[in-house]
Amino acid sequence: MARIESSMQITTVDQENNLFRIVDVVPNNIVELVKTTDWLSLKWRRQEGQENWLRRRIDESDIPWIEQWHEHFRSIWKDIEVQLGIPLCDYIGTAFWIDEPGFACSLHTDGELPGSLHLTWQGPGTTFYWYKDPSTVRYVVPEQINAGYIMINREDPEGYRKLMWHGMLQEVPANTYRLTTYTWVLPK
Repeated sequence: MARIESSMQITTVDQENNLFRIVDVVPNNIVELVKTTDWLSLKWRRQEGQENWLRRRIDESDIPWIEQWHEHFRSIWKDIEVQLGIPLCDYIGTAFWIDEPGFACSLHTDGELPGSLHLTWQGPGTTFYWYKDPSTVRYVVPEQINAGYIMINREDPEGYRKLMWHGMLQEVPANTYRLTTYTWVLPK
């Protein structure tokens, strides 16, 4: 497979080295496909484990350009690994999420989920907190197309896992939706 040039940039957001800002992940031709897709007409189901949330997981088979997405991610996965400085398992896929009007996500941690790459396409980004307290803002993911965060949630050598509190506390407004992509990241 030919290597696709990427202007992607990954930077750590603070000294903890477990939360990273990522920008310019996919090339302009894929950005345009994301922006021009009629997301509300595609087949969907509730996300597993989040069945009571106002979140739709788009049926991947209904996205006509999904193979371009996967091919691009497979081509940049090594770059992600190098920029993070963390060995990763192979790319395993991406979920496309539509958060419906009224959707909000309270402060939570992802437990032992090893990692994720969450991009914003429409609507607000996620906010990270130092503690389970909304006054302790750690990092606000900007509302920016083709950008988001990578979270690495693993134990340190002593077996301690830092809690990474995050959420989206303001509801998605009426007559709109939030579109994000969620890619699983598994450190080796």
